Amino acid sequence: MKRVYRALFVALLAVLTFLPDGAAWAQKTVLIGGAISRTGRYAEPAGRMYNSVTQWVDEVNARGGLLGRQVVLNLLDDKSDTQTSIKLYEKLITEDKVDLLVAPYSSGITDAVANVTERYHMPMVAYGAASTVIWERGRKYIFKIAAIAEDYQKGAAQLAKQIGVKRIAIIGEDSLFPRMVRSGLEHWAKEYGLEVVIAENYPTSKQGDYSALLQKIKSRRVEAIFSNSYFEDSTAQLRQLREMNYDLKMFAGTVGPGLPRFAEELGSTAEYVLGYSQWEPKPALGYPGMKEFIDNYKQRFGDEPNYHAGQAYASMQIFEAAVKQAGSFDREKVRDAMASMSVPTIVGQWKVDEKGMNDKDGLTFQIQNGERVIVWPPDVAEAKPILPMPKWSERK
Repeated sequence: MKRVYRALFVALLAVLTFLPDGAAWAQKTVLIGGAISRTGRYAEPAGRMYNSVTQWVDEVNARGGLLGRQVVLNLLDDKSDTQTSIKLYEKLITEDKVDLLVAPYSSGITDAVANVTERYHMPMVAYGAASTVIWERGRKYIFKIAAIAEDYQKGAAQLAKQIGVKRIAIIGEDSLFPRMVRSGLEHWAKEYGLEVVIAENYPTSKQGDYSALLQKIKSRRVEAIFSNSYFEDSTAQLRQLREMNYDLKMFAGTVGPGLPRFAEELGSTAEYVLGYSQWEPKPALGYPGMKEFIDNYKQRFGDEPNYHAGQAYASMQIFEAAVKQAGSFDREKVRDAMASMSVPTIVGQWKVDEKGMNDKDGLTFQIQNGERVIVWPPDVAEAKPILPMPKWSERK
């Protein structure tokens, strides 16, 4: 029996001798974690952010990693649910012991998760959130890259004034981001002399049939609808407007029209719709690295990146620059680097104020011949907007 035990010990010792040292391996990697909406109502825009984060990981590893360490990514699915996301970030920090965190998608989820990341002093660039309330709570570890939600419809409101619109409706789901867009739009409507006839937020649990809401809007002789919407609700609203044969001078969306699927699925129903973009894949905008990012994204995913993809990639550029400036993965040093540095990214120069907010303007585009074409602001416009929108009976 002693011989058996001795043989087993020798065999175990031999295995341990030739196994890679776990501690040594860990020292050669850096673990980046996060939770993003791979499923649920935010899956379409969040999926493009997921694409860009994975693209950046592969590219940075090909360049030798971060501070000589290979990046290991642990990006979980929060199912577009706030409570799920909170639990996943707690797990990532306390159990998985991630070195760095990437953000979730949507202002509502990000605002909730920021309570967790603040408690553990984990810096995070909020690539999927635009509501200013997130940065009005005295937080020190969350940084903004997007233009503020309150300005999403500024360009469309200005264009409405130019074509003589007087009566408008503001609609959107009852969550943080659409409410903040509505708040900003009410300001711009007053600024441009637009009468807000109806302002209504619908429950997130009751999406799909908007016919009663649209009939109410039509009965009030509304000339333009500003829909602070995502993909599913904006596409449903436009289909129902066409079924009703309700001719508007303008339909302006937010997130939905900026997704490539929008024009692909709606066809001629998407034509002349206005949308908002934080960034467009147009190298003529002149930001460094844009063309390479666009080409690599298209080759990898078979699709052109939209602003969700661009913002996520730019956020990873910021993380990379902060880690290099800090010379460390220490969360306090990385946070301090983010708070003080100025970084060129594919979506423009990034620098934040004392609240962690950057100064950024967005773009208003119009769907023309199936493509997103920038129509505002005038200094970067590619074409003039075709407004008022042609009647439904005049379209193919």
